[in-house]
Amino acid sequence: MGRQEQPLDADEGPLTLFALDLRELRRQAGSPPYRQLAARINYSASTLAEAAAGRRLPTEAVLAAFVTACGGDPVEWERRRLCTHRLITGPPLSDVRQVGAAVPGRVCAAPSAVPSAVSSPLPLRLRLRLRLPRRVLGPLIAVLFALAFSACVPGDSTASGALAALTTPAPPQGTSRWLNPGADIPARYLSLIVEAGTGCPEPEITPALVAAMLKAESGFDANLSDPAKDEYGIARWTPRVLRYYLPPDRQDAVPVPPFTPQDSILALGRMLCAIAPDLQGVPGDPALNLAAAYRTATWVVQTRDEARLAAVQPYLDQVAANLRRYRPAR
Repeated sequence: MGRQEQPLDADEGPLTLFALDLRELRRQAGSPPYRQLAARINYSASTLAEAAAGRRLPTEAVLAAFVTACGGDPVEWERRRLCTHRLITGPPLSDVRQVGAAVPGRVCAAPSAVPSAVSSPLPLRLRLRLRLPRRVLGPLIAVLFALAFSACVPGDSTASGALAALTTPAPPQGTSRWLNPGADIPARYLSLIVEAGTGCPEPEITPALVAAMLKAESGFDANLSDPAKDEYGIARWTPRVLRYYLPPDRQDAVPVPPFTPQDSILALGRMLCAIAPDLQGVPGDPALNLAAAYRTATWVVQTRDEARLAAVQPYLDQVAANLRRYRPAR
């Protein structure tokens, strides 16, 4: 018998609301056990259960698999995921006193087929017991004090401005915050590397790690083609694997190389974010464990398979050296 899911409090913010609505989608599908869902798709039961646990947002690929298995619309759910992601990772407000009166509503509208886990306005208090990082409090304050559901009210000029603020990523104001400006990273890839390395709450996933891996994988060669290994592009993607880290509306078919730097780099960030939770607690450097899992497999790092890890040690040495050069000066 599977373990019962831990209860969640709808007042705990946008991340919890997202998880509650995912649970509701599964309930509407007849509450199939996670093992039964896992048998239909490409993910383990534990990965699917974690998607609705409320501890972190699932990746695009995991969410699409979960939602599809439960009969939902993965495109609509991806919009919801992005909205929630903006709220829990955006910069805090500089001065809460400048925000206006509260607007009732949820943080990000649930897909139309799923009733919201919240039927009344969010309370106007911040709970100090939130299981969210400190940087979440600013966006949550913004939600509670008027910016939340202006993001989901069509036809309102104030709402349109808030929607743009919540759903449009701000361009980097210089990359020295994330990367050593004297490093040999091609300027044309800097914005993509920063986006890939800052889109996940896992602290070991950074722009420096993304850049270090790209350098070790291809030397930043976007035209790399290695048919013998079935690997292509700047991140040496195998097509059948890349498929699951593209946006949901492009996962129906295996992509055909060549792969653009945008697809390759952003997919690298998504995959690292997807596998990071499975490597928590594994001995060793968390960043290098991620690099090893990307080059081999997650289970290789989890089980500390000495033969397979030894085979990729030269690659890991390159990543480590690149990391030292690419991290910003402190």
